[in-house]
Amino acid sequence: MIDQSMIKKYDLSDAYSSIRQLPNQIDQVLDEVKNITYPQSYYDADCIVISGMGGSVYSYYIISSLFAHTLKKPLIAVNDYKLPSFLPRKTLFLGSSYSGSTEETIATTNSAIKNKYKVTAVTTGGVLGDLMKQNQLPFYQFEPRFNPCGQPRVGIGYMIFGTILILEKLKYLSFNFEELESSIDLLKNKDDEIQQKAHDLKNTLKDAMIILVASEHLSGVVHSGRNQINETAKVLAEYHLIPELNHHLMEGLTYPKDKKLLFIFYNSPFYYERNHRRFEVTKKVLSQQKISFLDVSFEAHNKIEEFLLYLQFGSYLSFFLGIDYGVDPSKIPWVDYFKKELAK
Repeated sequence: MIDQSMIKKYDLSDAYSSIRQLPNQIDQVLDEVKNITYPQSYYDADCIVISGMGGSVYSYYIISSLFAHTLKKPLIAVNDYKLPSFLPRKTLFLGSSYSGSTEETIATTNSAIKNKYKVTAVTTGGVLGDLMKQNQLPFYQFEPRFNPCGQPRVGIGYMIFGTILILEKLKYLSFNFEELESSIDLLKNKDDEIQQKAHDLKNTLKDAMIILVASEHLSGVVHSGRNQINETAKVLAEYHLIPELNHHLMEGLTYPKDKKLLFIFYNSPFYYERNHRRFEVTKKVLSQQKISFLDVSFEAHNKIEEFLLYLQFGSYLSFFLGIDYGVDPSKIPWVDYFKKELAK
């Protein structure tokens, strides 16, 4: 049973409510992005750039894996102050910053405007929003009504789906809207089940370094899950992808001998058949090396349903793990300290 008294004690900014409202965040984006008007030139780009940091660039990892086979143009992530020199003249640039004040994203957006790329953005406002307005550029500015906590990593419905729906509107990717809408309904109906599944794992994960493992369309979900465990639970976590990890990581598990690792496998019936076999053999390797692992799976009818279930699972897992460690899941003291030092 989920201990509500522990949540009340440590969750001082109400991250719990923000996580629970992921379906409402997505519904809001669906209602709002359709009202944005883009010039015809935005429909004719040779490449797409998403520039952002942390939770504001989850969209890149999600889109590049979930829509790998329907994305119609090359997609590039920029996690720095400068744009690559090889970008073509007809580049669609999307600045992604929840706060609108991320300095790296502001720098790249200014460069994109100077280079006369097709510039848009997803943000709550801030400096990025001002840049868009000053240059009369189309963008998605949202009011985060369903994120009372205010932290970007629990407002992921806005950032991920703001970008997905802009790219769909501009015809750079496609998906079945009926599947998406039914997936949102499923997410609402399965909320208690997802919470309980995440909550039940927290004791198993205590005092371990967590390694998330996925493949194909779920690759972006373990990226966001890793970041959330780092920030929300204050726990060291990483992720690796199959089949790539089979070509190096297994040899790297031998030393040091006193490590405490726990692998979490994100399973899916939609993986390529050969990757199913790789998951099985990878677990055999871990067993022989006496490294703990556990499996997670959800019953889903399609990849979008499955993606959303795992996305929400990752948020709850990081939340309950943080509560179990006795930390406020919203506070990021070391990130705040770093920013203050950097500003000196």
